[in-house]
Amino acid sequence: MKLFQAYIFFLLVILRSSTTLGSVPKYSKTGCEDTCGNVRIPFPFGIGANCSVSKWYNVDCNSSTPYLSSLNQLEVLRVDLQDRTVTVKMQKFSNCSQTTKSVDLGSSPFLYSKSHNTFIYEGYCGNAVMMDNHGSVLTGCSTTCSNDTTKTAAGIIGTSTCFGINCCQSKIPQYLESYSMNLTGMEKQMGGDGVCGSAYLLNTNSYAEGSISYVPTSLQWILSDRDQDQVSCIGEWDSDVMDLGNGTLMNSWYCYYPPTIKGNPYLIDGYDRWELLGLLVVSSKMVDPVFKKNQPEFGVLVLPVPLQMLPDSHSLLDEVIQIL
Repeated sequence: MKLFQAYIFFLLVILRSSTTLGSVPKYSKTGCEDTCGNVRIPFPFGIGANCSVSKWYNVDCNSSTPYLSSLNQLEVLRVDLQDRTVTVKMQKFSNCSQTTKSVDLGSSPFLYSKSHNTFIYEGYCGNAVMMDNHGSVLTGCSTTCSNDTTKTAAGIIGTSTCFGINCCQSKIPQYLESYSMNLTGMEKQMGGDGVCGSAYLLNTNSYAEGSISYVPTSLQWILSDRDQDQVSCIGEWDSDVMDLGNGTLMNSWYCYYPPTIKGNPYLIDGYDRWELLGLLVVSSKMVDPVFKKNQPEFGVLVLPVPLQMLPDSHSLLDEVIQIL
């Protein structure tokens, strides 16, 4: 019990004395804005020069609207640090237009997310197919030719009704750098009024959003080995392997830290110090390794991450030992 009390006291001293851990959650680099309009722009993204991890993550804030300058000024709707996605506004594909290819992400650190998007086709008595760059079919779906004349081209409808009548949906099998669409419709031949069908990738949490021409689409962002050198992770580095199909894999680094605490794990001063203290005290995974088994002496006190990263941690440790 005495050791546990000493551990709590030690944490309090460090967290109260440190100028590194912020008193409130921080989302952008020092000197950089973290919001544009109503959209939060957390690091590794950044608004303005020297505020992001690389040029690909630069965001322009024009008239309170954020845009990804590296991707043809796509409008940013949200950035999710936990999912590692940036949701942008993408144009729908229509069988009444000549546009059949997506924005090409090939040279960028972004991929069309298979986990956070759903393939949607809206239209009466038709079908849509998504293909890769080689013309191979990735996914697709079709709608029925019924007597229901309700049209869906005016906007996005909910998943509860998107199962074949005027709307269908399917999953995409892999992460994508680009894709193309092939849409066909029978409405004009069936005597309909010729409303255009449309197909798109839709963020799975955005079924109530969108417009006639644009929809929210999620892009997975990738941090490379070079990017990792530019980030001060407050937690632990881990990596995912992204399957791009045809045996092509891409490694992506991310900074892991429990999502229960508000803040930005990609900044050393990105968390509220008191929330961090609460997590460290109650988490057995971080408390157990503090003292080596069968060695209760304070001289073997071991700091958990992220306290090991504080510049004054060793001097504070000596001070606590002397006091106790």
